[in-house]
Amino acid sequence: MKLINDNFDDYFEGNAPSRKTNEPYVETEEEREERELNETTIERRSNKKRISLILGSIVILLFLIFLVRCQFYNPEQRTTKGFVVDVVLRGTVFKTYECTFNEIDAQSPAGIVKKEFKFSVTNDSVAKTLNELKQTNVPAQLYYKEYRSSLPWRGETKYVVDSIRTDLVLQYVNTLNKAHVAK
Repeated sequence: MKLINDNFDDYFEGNAPSRKTNEPYVETEEEREERELNETTIERRSNKKRISLILGSIVILLFLIFLVRCQFYNPEQRTTKGFVVDVVLRGTVFKTYECTFNEIDAQSPAGIVKKEFKFSVTNDSVAKTLNELKQTNVPAQLYYKEYRSSLPWRGETKYVVDSIRTDLVLQYVNTLNKAHVAK
């Protein structure tokens, strides 16, 4: 009993083709053309798959090189002095602290000028210290790394703060205030 019409002879049902077993099988011209057509189609499909795999792996490799370059690129180590304005925890997957800082610029002819500086913090203890400095309005010196670009696990900005010092900045601000008052 045949359940599916598969256009093949069913050897188990006793419908074997009537062929003499001693004679070699001779392929007809139509069978040969159909077989060659199927073989070339399979080769074309496998070549397309091979090319798409190669192109896909090249794209993935270039993306990984970009990520590694952004992540492990030697960042510039810099410092700035000023007052903490705002500390906010942001991010849906990667939680980072995004902060705003008013820089002190003693090089300007008018004396102390404040410029806004935005940066990210990934360390919880540094963020806690920044929040305390924000509440007490004490100046601080930030040590940060400037990366080529931002990445989600580093924060929204390309500036990432490593550490903070407050003792040297108080002396610096006091000398600036004395120099500003003396003018």
